[in-house]
Amino acid sequence: MKIIETVGIVLKTMDFKEKDSILTFLTRDAGKKAGVLHGGKSVRSGNAAKAELFVINHFEYSEKPSAEMVRIRKCELLESFPPLRKNYAKILHANYFSELMLQCEIPAVESQEYFDLLMDTLAQLSTAKTGIEIKFNFELQLLNLLGIQPNMETCVQCEGELWQKQSGRNLSPKFKVPYQLDAGLGGIRCPKCCSSNSSAVYLHPGSLAFFRERHTSLHASSAIRPTHNNLKELDQAIFVYFRHYFGRNLKSHALLKENSWKS
Repeated sequence: MKIIETVGIVLKTMDFKEKDSILTFLTRDAGKKAGVLHGGKSVRSGNAAKAELFVINHFEYSEKPSAEMVRIRKCELLESFPPLRKNYAKILHANYFSELMLQCEIPAVESQEYFDLLMDTLAQLSTAKTGIEIKFNFELQLLNLLGIQPNMETCVQCEGELWQKQSGRNLSPKFKVPYQLDAGLGGIRCPKCCSSNSSAVYLHPGSLAFFRERHTSLHASSAIRPTHNNLKELDQAIFVYFRHYFGRNLKSHALLKENSWKS
């Protein structure tokens, strides 16, 4: 039986028997795997810290073609992101990122891209003051990896222009009233085509402008800086977008939303 060594991020942990844990982890090069970590609930075994959510471990495991779970032979803790675990809001964000990854179908050939995205995001979250904008950047990059980026250039209903040149090469929203992100149609509805349906969420022009620039660059240092309301609108819009794509609510989002927009 072939022995595989890889690095993985723990996405989910479940109790198993008296002292063991079942870990679901995202590997760097083999997609998502699940296996029993013996002593995962036992402090004396030295494995309890390795069974924590969001930790990065070096795994050594074997796998049978027909088996649902791999056999974890060795597990070594590499990174646990201690600052992240001291902040409740950051833990909520990390839970949300993990749930999104659990919902994704991740082929082995694309595993490193997903692994790197989650690892880099957890590292940023660990040292940042707030996770709100980090969350938005993560969502945009995940949309890109999944190949479900929304159409931001023309109205998905009437195919009309959404943008106009303001000065030089800069584009600004053509209308000064709210647009919609329609998850069902996979893009933006212009104000003339806005519709009352559960898959469409309103976005004010400022939110749309920031969305497009960050969506285009996938980089945090965009020229347009978001307001609190911009990020709040986009939070709901992208939640609905993912809900439509995955066909279910993300349980972690409700608590994250409650915590993020108190003020």
